[in-house]
Amino acid sequence: MRVKFLKIFGRNSQRRNFKLISLWVFLIFSNFSVAQVDSKIDKDHIKIGEEIHYTVSVPLQPARSVQFFQVKDTLSYHIEILDQRIDTIIENEQKKIVQKLTLTSYDAGDFLIRSLPVIIDSDTLLSNSFQIKVDDVEIDSANLQGFAIKPIMDEKFTFKDYWKEYGNYFLIGIFLLSALIFLLVLISKRKKQRKEIPVKTPIQEAKEALKSLDKKKYLEKSEINPYYSELSFIVRRYLGRVYEFSSLELLSDDLVEHLQRNTPLEPEQIAKLKQFLFDSDLVKFAKSIPEESKHKIYRKWVDEFIEKAKPIVREEEVVSKQTKKK
Repeated sequence: MRVKFLKIFGRNSQRRNFKLISLWVFLIFSNFSVAQVDSKIDKDHIKIGEEIHYTVSVPLQPARSVQFFQVKDTLSYHIEILDQRIDTIIENEQKKIVQKLTLTSYDAGDFLIRSLPVIIDSDTLLSNSFQIKVDDVEIDSANLQGFAIKPIMDEKFTFKDYWKEYGNYFLIGIFLLSALIFLLVLISKRKKQRKEIPVKTPIQEAKEALKSLDKKKYLEKSEINPYYSELSFIVRRYLGRVYEFSSLELLSDDLVEHLQRNTPLEPEQIAKLKQFLFDSDLVKFAKSIPEESKHKIYRKWVDEFIEKAKPIVREEEVVSKQTKKK
């Protein structure tokens, strides 16, 4: 029995010693780790809105990386961060990296400043947590000085106030009004220009066109094709205006046939016109050149033909009809 008791007692002693050694080792390493992170606050009892300075410092050693936890605006629902920064300081010839937080609370009560994690190399350590008390600010409502309530006053608007409120609409209105005035002036000018431009009679237009043709001196330059093209155009346009038909759109044979049926021109005049149109078409389309003597003969004949082909109706009546059509 005694031997058995000693065995049992010996086993329990070994187990107890192992547990004590394990706890001792854990405490040593825990204290070593915690000793690396030093955290403190300057006060734990404040009034609403007062500041608390919370610092977390870690010794800075070579080949060691230190990373503080990034915080934003609050630590908790009741504790707000007013300012935060990280500094490197030298204390007793030892460098430390310090995270400084300025905290406050706008609620009365007991609150906990939670621990902040600090990563040293690959280890994550926690700073201390702190319990703080926040007192409400007492207001002596009995001794408050009151002031009479002022009546509602109408605010006087200045030009600057009106400009801020309605300036954009005013500018848009000026722009639209200016555009309208510009359009009205432009339309009135065009109407005046139309009225100022006199409508030429068919014979006036034809005579001026012949003078313009002479100034171009096509014959002196041996430019036969444009000479006959413009000369035949003058005759065709004159006949179309005088007898009011689409003379420029008809072929030469159709033009002659229309004149025979619908105009008082004499057969001799129509025959000469037909010969002139035939020679002009040969020049324009077949590049045929008539005898040199014919060039001036045709020019003189066109001038005479315009005089003889005047309609019985007076030129003024023809002009008034064409003006009404426009």
